[in-house]
Amino acid sequence: MSVVIDYQLSVDELNRTLDFLMEDAYWNRWRSRDQIRQQFETAWKVYAVRSSETGELLGTVRVSSDGVSYGYIADGFVFPGHRGDGVGSTVLEVLLADPEAADFRWMLHTADAQPLYSRFGFISYGPTYMERPSRHSASH
Repeated sequence: MSVVIDYQLSVDELNRTLDFLMEDAYWNRWRSRDQIRQQFETAWKVYAVRSSETGELLGTVRVSSDGVSYGYIADGFVFPGHRGDGVGSTVLEVLLADPEAADFRWMLHTADAQPLYSRFGFISYGPTYMERPSRHSASH
């Protein structure tokens, strides 16, 4: 599937994302809709993945960061019906190749996507925590 990655969600897309995170995601179900909205509005970056043919939103990823040394991948998902089409791999390729994030130590929590993240150099440190070291890690 051919995708386009943008860094903004329309109001409708944000609402669809919030609906998914409130109703379908297994993680952080304790957050209110307003709290999730605030997290997206104050994120370092939001990656919106769309079909290049139709413009339909296929998934999102929210990144928290200090802009220098770390990136935390949160609320990353592909909507049902588009999973297994390489959408997750494509957004990770773009995210990890972002010149502003080239030196980041990447972190995330996942209970079900370890195989995907492992293909991109993430290492498991427990049942849900994964990390991809900075290229500067060896030069402490």
